[in-house]
Amino acid sequence: MITSAWVLTLLIFVSVAGLSWLCVRWMIAYLTRREMLDTPNNRTLHTGAVPRGGGLVIAVFLVLSSLLMAVVFPNWILYVTLALLMAGWAGLGWYDDQHDLTPQLRFPFQLILAVATVATLGWVNTILSVQLGWFGLGLTVIGILWMANLYNFMDGMDGLAASQAIVASITLSFWFSRVGNTGVAMVCVVVAAACYGFLLWNWRPAKVFMGDVGSITLGAFFATMIVLASNRHDFPVLSLLILFAVFVADASITILRRAWYREKIWLPHRTHYYQRLANIGVSHQYIVCAAILLMLICSLLATITVLYRDMIGVALVSVGILLGSVIALVRWLESQHEKNQHLRNSKSELND
Repeated sequence: MITSAWVLTLLIFVSVAGLSWLCVRWMIAYLTRREMLDTPNNRTLHTGAVPRGGGLVIAVFLVLSSLLMAVVFPNWILYVTLALLMAGWAGLGWYDDQHDLTPQLRFPFQLILAVATVATLGWVNTILSVQLGWFGLGLTVIGILWMANLYNFMDGMDGLAASQAIVASITLSFWFSRVGNTGVAMVCVVVAAACYGFLLWNWRPAKVFMGDVGSITLGAFFATMIVLASNRHDFPVLSLLILFAVFVADASITILRRAWYREKIWLPHRTHYYQRLANIGVSHQYIVCAAILLMLICSLLATITVLYRDMIGVALVSVGILLGSVIALVRWLESQHEKNQHLRNSKSELND
């Protein structure tokens, strides 16, 4: 039975990935005709206009798989609710991709969707055995908003957001399958497969970007999975944060640093750690592969804490050391780059 389940899962993954690849191929032509193009700005790292909005394919597979699970499994209300919430996030993202909404216009709709999530699916009640009560409700709403937006912030390099989503979705699928929630596990498998099909077009040099319809929907989906995993299956919230530590750490530290220096945090920029590496000439493929490796390590550590709850402290320290070392490495590489630039400028002046 276990073997047949794995074979079925693999067949579903391959089938969805293939369909996703075909749909994204069609979307590239459609987006180009509609002139839905992402032009370079202060935040982006690409040099030419690239179609954006290909993440609609991922969002559609997410919604359809949720509706299919509503037909297959008895707890249909959960899956219909998930489908409606994700359709709401995707609709907002798709409209934003077409009309470039300001943060002030986006936020009220995002807040409504976040509140709707906690109203229908519940909220995080406990962290480290501490009962949060109503404080947990507000914290969960903020967390959903932050997760949705940070995924959008981090979607700034070819293949980065999609590859992280694949690792996260496969990990979550394994967790949910272990506690018997096959429906949610299969939705996660479909998301991973859809992201893989998209990634084949999004790997550098990207032929298409996922856009807000993809990045915000994925961020909201993962936030919703955190809520479900925490309040319905008692997965430690910290385990889930460890899983997403690469994106959470980069986005959170960057925005706190920008706020400290009184920069306008809602404006485009290129100061995320992955962008800073690209700014000094590190290969995009190398950066994305390094991020995948970091995500795999975090996935392993997070899974260990789900299986052995008493290992959370060790895992947190390990992730802290790992990401702290990466941050230190980025700063060292930047300092070396500045020194080399200074030496080159000095030599150029002497030659003149």
